Amino acid sequence: MARRATVVKQERAAAAHVLLLDAGDTLSSDRPLARQSQGKIVIEAMNLMGYDAMVLGERDLQLGPQVLRQRIAEASFPFLAANLELEGELFVEPYAIKEAGGHRVAIVGLTGMIPNPLHGFEVRDPLGTAQTLVAELRPQADIIVLLVHVGQEMEQRLKQEIQGIDIIVGGSGQPRTSSALWDQAAGVLILPSEQPSPGHAGRLMGFARVLFDGSGRLTSHESQMISLSPDIADDPDVTLLVERYRQNQ
Repeated sequence: MARRATVVKQERAAAAHVLLLDAGDTLSSDRPLARQSQGKIVIEAMNLMGYDAMVLGERDLQLGPQVLRQRIAEASFPFLAANLELEGELFVEPYAIKEAGGHRVAIVGLTGMIPNPLHGFEVRDPLGTAQTLVAELRPQADIIVLLVHVGQEMEQRLKQEIQGIDIIVGGSGQPRTSSALWDQAAGVLILPSEQPSPGHAGRLMGFARVLFDGSGRLTSHESQMISLSPDIADDPDVTLLVERYRQNQ
């Protein structure tokens, strides 16, 4: 987390407009401090880094509604999931709208389907949810980003079957390419993300630089996976946070 924070600060110093997004399965970590604090340390670190939004992944739901509500209350950024319900009501906000470079950017969260009932959560069809919501948001936003944890097969369906999407930021445990996937016919950019695995999540960070014209049309992009290797200095604020948690064990 400390190296990630350093990279975030460097990118913010280099660019005027930065959106920092998390594609889910972040709170239910196998790292000891995250596990023991039920994701509380993760939220505090994300607050320090200034995240703009996070989508809930299926593993995050394992914490249950009560713990997740605590994490949501602690966060200085919105949790998003337009298709996640508890007792017939949306559990978190479906989307957030941010201003960036003179554009209104709508960020829509979508959680992947769960095979069995989990803590009373119900996950609605991501495709049908997105179709309705993108149509509603298009008049309100110049750029629409789907922040999803639905798997690559569903990402492809979202890209192909819904008009009006500009970018898909996806997270799942499936292998991914290290570069963005640009579908010129659909006009949709799918950005790379880390393939998490036990003991190795958080070693990479997806980065993209995108350029939109005045009408909100994507004109150019470049992306890469940044390796959070030891040659990146630890951010002192996040280091202090981790040390405080270690001392309280």
